[in-house]
Amino acid sequence: MIDLKQLQYFIVCTDVGSFSEAAKILYTTQSNVSKSIKALEKTVGAQLFVRKSKGISLTPKGKHVYKYACHIIEEVGILKDLSKTGDVEWLNVSCNPSSWFANRFVEFYNLHYEENIHCQICTDSVRNIMRRVRDYKDDLGFVYVMGSQQAAFQYELTKHNLEFVTLKSIDVMLYLGEKHPYYQEKKISRDELSKLRFIQNYQDEFTENHYWTIKDDEGNVLTDMDVAVVTNSDYVMERMLTESRLANISGNYLTKEPYQAVESGIPLERKNNQALFGYLKRKGEDLEKLPCAYVEFIQSYLEEHRDESQS
Repeated sequence: MIDLKQLQYFIVCTDVGSFSEAAKILYTTQSNVSKSIKALEKTVGAQLFVRKSKGISLTPKGKHVYKYACHIIEEVGILKDLSKTGDVEWLNVSCNPSSWFANRFVEFYNLHYEENIHCQICTDSVRNIMRRVRDYKDDLGFVYVMGSQQAAFQYELTKHNLEFVTLKSIDVMLYLGEKHPYYQEKKISRDELSKLRFIQNYQDEFTENHYWTIKDDEGNVLTDMDVAVVTNSDYVMERMLTESRLANISGNYLTKEPYQAVESGIPLERKNNQALFGYLKRKGEDLEKLPCAYVEFIQSYLEEHRDESQS
């Protein structure tokens, strides 16, 4: 049976490339480190390190073991953290970068402040959010998905045993700040579009950032986007739109906010120009009380403000 200490010793040895250096970090002797590694090698039935005059390196088998060892230690760490919190309620949620979502999260927390809830929130790509929900790191994952990517998206949902609940369908728009010469325009031509420089979120295969190209209804590329700035920060996105002449293509506002970097966008005039906003959950599992309350809060907010989104 594999000992967790053996895995810890193995990971440290791999990271520093030396038994003696690993012993210093682990506050033990080189002899103890060597014994642990030999015991692990005996358990897995293969040599994990190539011993050299100036350190060690992983064998092909060792590289596979290292990947799984890191995963096991990470999961054990999560279990330890859970045991420390006892019966404290946690809301673990991830989302695509979104100032709208950040505002809703703050409002929800303030509503439940007296209940002493604990929360973890993470921003990431759709694919990574899928993994986080699948691996029980998050209860919910809120994402934007292009309608044209539904087939590929559904395939990934099935593979990870997840389900997606749509909360709202929105248009994909072109956004320009007040300093841009096309700011007052209601339409934009293909030629004008090709001259723009963009700020976009990192490429995400299921969202409007997919391949950073603009296509017509038949799938023909209208123009390759000249992406000058890439960011995963919604704050950077807003500042660049208001203070520079960069453009952005993203989903229409879910609801009107007291402050918006750009008041309204320009429709791209495509028939299949829709994105879906909703949440991911593990298929067949009921949500716990706090995640369920959060979903209901988001649903209620969208319903209450359904006439305020920009068209």
